[in-house]
Amino acid sequence: MAIKQNRSPLRVLADLSLFFCILLAPVCSATPATAPATLLQVKSGLTDPEGVLSGWSPETDVCSWHGITCLPSEVGIVTGLNLSGYGLSGVIPPAIGELISIESIDLSSNSLTGAIPAELGMLENLRTLLLFSNSLTGTVPPELGLLKNLEVLRIGDNRLHGEIPPHLGNCTELETLGLAYCELNGTIPAELGNLRRLQRLALDNNTLTGGIPDQLTGCASLRVLSVSDNMLQGNLPSFIGSFSNLQSLNLANNQFSGGIPAEFGNLSSLTYLSLLGNRLTGAIPEELNRLGQLQILDLSMNNISGKLSISTAQLKNLKYLVLSGNILDGEIPEDLCAGDSSSLENLFLSGNNLGGGIEALLNCSALQSIDVSNNSFTGAIPPSIDRLSGLINLGLHNNSFTGVLPPQIGNLSNLEILSLFHNGLTGEIPPEIGRLQKLKLLFLYENQMSGTIPDELTNCTSLEEVDFFGNHFHGHIPERIGNLKNLAVLQLRQNDLSGPIPESLGECRSLQALALADNRLTGTLPESFGQLAELSVVTLYNNSFEGPLPESLFQLKNLTVVNFSHNRFSGSLIPLLGSSSLTVLALTNNSFSGVIPAAVARSRSMVRLQLGGNRLAGAIPAELGNLTHLNMLDLSFNNLSGDIPAELSNCVQLTHLKLDGNNLTGSVPSWLGELRSLGELDLSSNTLTGGIPADLGNCSGLLKLSLSDNHLSGSIPPEIGRLTSLNVLNLNKNSLTGAIPPALRQCNKLYELRLSENALEGPIPPELGQLSELQVILDLSRNRLSGEIPASLGDLVKLERLNLSSNRLDGEIPSSLRQLTSLHLLNLSDNLLSGEVPAGLSSSFPAASFTGNDDLCGDPLPQCSPSSTRRLPRTEVAVIVSGIAVVSAAVCVALMYTMLRVWSNWRAVSVSSSDGEESAHGGRDNKWGAAGAGDGKYWKVGSPVSSTAAEEKHSSGSETSVLHGKLTEASGAAKS
Repeated sequence: MAIKQNRSPLRVLADLSLFFCILLAPVCSATPATAPATLLQVKSGLTDPEGVLSGWSPETDVCSWHGITCLPSEVGIVTGLNLSGYGLSGVIPPAIGELISIESIDLSSNSLTGAIPAELGMLENLRTLLLFSNSLTGTVPPELGLLKNLEVLRIGDNRLHGEIPPHLGNCTELETLGLAYCELNGTIPAELGNLRRLQRLALDNNTLTGGIPDQLTGCASLRVLSVSDNMLQGNLPSFIGSFSNLQSLNLANNQFSGGIPAEFGNLSSLTYLSLLGNRLTGAIPEELNRLGQLQILDLSMNNISGKLSISTAQLKNLKYLVLSGNILDGEIPEDLCAGDSSSLENLFLSGNNLGGGIEALLNCSALQSIDVSNNSFTGAIPPSIDRLSGLINLGLHNNSFTGVLPPQIGNLSNLEILSLFHNGLTGEIPPEIGRLQKLKLLFLYENQMSGTIPDELTNCTSLEEVDFFGNHFHGHIPERIGNLKNLAVLQLRQNDLSGPIPESLGECRSLQALALADNRLTGTLPESFGQLAELSVVTLYNNSFEGPLPESLFQLKNLTVVNFSHNRFSGSLIPLLGSSSLTVLALTNNSFSGVIPAAVARSRSMVRLQLGGNRLAGAIPAELGNLTHLNMLDLSFNNLSGDIPAELSNCVQLTHLKLDGNNLTGSVPSWLGELRSLGELDLSSNTLTGGIPADLGNCSGLLKLSLSDNHLSGSIPPEIGRLTSLNVLNLNKNSLTGAIPPALRQCNKLYELRLSENALEGPIPPELGQLSELQVILDLSRNRLSGEIPASLGDLVKLERLNLSSNRLDGEIPSSLRQLTSLHLLNLSDNLLSGEVPAGLSSSFPAASFTGNDDLCGDPLPQCSPSSTRRLPRTEVAVIVSGIAVVSAAVCVALMYTMLRVWSNWRAVSVSSSDGEESAHGGRDNKWGAAGAGDGKYWKVGSPVSSTAAEEKHSSGSETSVLHGKLTEASGAAKS
């Protein structure tokens, strides 16, 4: 069945057809008489859930089969196959290529799988092929380019991949080409420009790249061009403006850049233009105002700038104007809706830089939806807003509107959405709002409104969502709130409401989210709460509710988030545990008592369990280990006892574990090191014993580690230095011993380090000076630390508090501490420090910062005496003592040698043994004594040592001269 030459201008396609005939001899030999057998083969490959093919039988006329169309006046000549929308599954068999007389195939909207048969390319009479909305896979067969008579090809909404075959450019009769919603890639083939008769081209929702080829200018008959949701780029081609028949142009959600061509203003037949979601820049061309037939204009989500230059005076048919998400500035022009002829129904200008008032919109009398949110509009909401009587949606949020909500708002009887949040509105809610019987959404949050919530609001019986968060409303919640039967969300958080929750709230059976937190509400929860069967989220924290929870709450099986923290609730937790879908249970700072029920663990999806600050007692239930999705576990400040259960090691997603302020015993579990997501671990204020496990060094994400006020012993493991993200380390009030590990310098994000009230010893590691982020405090007080204060601590320039008191530190206060300009608390008291307080510190801190150091002087302590000596550090003392010992030994040896020489040479010299020896020994001793200390300038004035030395120096002068004379005489005799 070769394609005739007069139908195929390209020889290659004829050769390709001949090639198929050779390979597919059965197809080439098909005749109209073989159609029933071929159709039965098609049937055999399909699953028919509705039985529409049950009548297909060889015993009946093929033309009577369901979905089959035959040529009039001809017997058995099948021209049409239509099985659209019957839920058929299976594959399209290659035998379908034997239906040589067929002109139309429609298998769309089924569940067909597999590839599109290449054999379809043999159906030279085919005019319509509809395979869209199936699950077909593979590529688009290039053989479809052989279908010279094909007018409609729609095979989109499948899972086809690969490139668009350029062979489709040979289907010169094609009027509709639909390849949208597939997984096609590559570029748009330039060969599609050969389709002179093409009217509809849909390539949406693929991953096509490149630009729109210039050759597409040959498709002059186009009425619909849609290539949205691809990855096309480059400038918008101006030749599109020459498509005089174009009615719909959709280039949305690509990567087109540059300006909008002014030539688009020539598209006189255009009714739909969408360029949203690109990277277009520049101003809106004035020429677009010439599009008199335009009904929808969407230029949103680009970078279009300049003024709003659209006028419905010319665009008389424009119903939708969408310019959101650009950088337009200026005010809304007065001629946006000039005269009464405007058809504009929907105006979306959100997310620009527009300002001024919105009075110009009051001329757009046909408006039904207004969204001018996220701009810089100012002024009051016009009282004449009720001129827009057809208004359904009004979005003015995230602007700078001021003044009151005008009572005329109650005249907008069709209003369904009123969104005014995040402005500067003041005053009360007008009672006229109760007239809005169709109102569904009322958003007034984050304003400065005040007064009471009017009872008339409960007349708005269509309300589904009410959000008054962050205002100054006071008084009671309206007693008739139960009239709002459709209410799904009630958000009244952060106001000044008081009184109890009305009993009628239980009539709001559709309520899913209730937020009453951060008010001054009081009383007990009404028993009717248990009627809110749809309730999922309830937040009542930061109020003054009290009493036990009503047992009816146990009936709320859909609860997912419960936050009753910071109230005065008491009694058991059990009423809140009727739901097994809880993800958040936050009850901190109440007065709940009893044990923690094991039933808490029924909610296996729990991510936050916060029970801190209550009166709960008993052991931590091992069942909590079943909560494997838990991020936060806070059981702090209760009366819990016993060991930390090993089952908690299953909670590997924990980021916060707070068990502080209880009576827990046992050791700090080493398995805590397996909780690699842990960011906060607080076990302080318990009675834990044993050492700090080195395994904690494996919690690499830990930000806070607090083990203070326990009975821990042993040394601080150097593995703590591996916690390089640590911000807070608090090991105060334990019985830790050993040295402070220098490895702590690796915790270079620490801003709070507390090691006080332990038995740590040894020097302060100079490496602590490398903790450059240390800010809140460095507290090493009440230990047994010795040695000097490292000068490197002066590098902690962010430090605000330094406490080294009650240790055994000696030496001088390093002058480098004067660099701590952020320091406002310094305590070096009760050590062995000496010398003068550095000037920069003496003027900044009181005497109490330095007391208890006996040899420390200078402001703010008593002034240092000129004769005072400083207490030398132990290391210096040791060196000096060693030096003195060596020098003394050398002097003694020299003196002994000299005396032996004198004695041997002058044995015969006669002197008075008693007086001479006394004079000689006295002179020698005083001479060396005077040289060592007789000056007295290094001693404190008036001290016993300095007085005795002076007296000895004064009284020994004559005795020295006598000895000196004898020695001189002897020396002279020896020389002679």
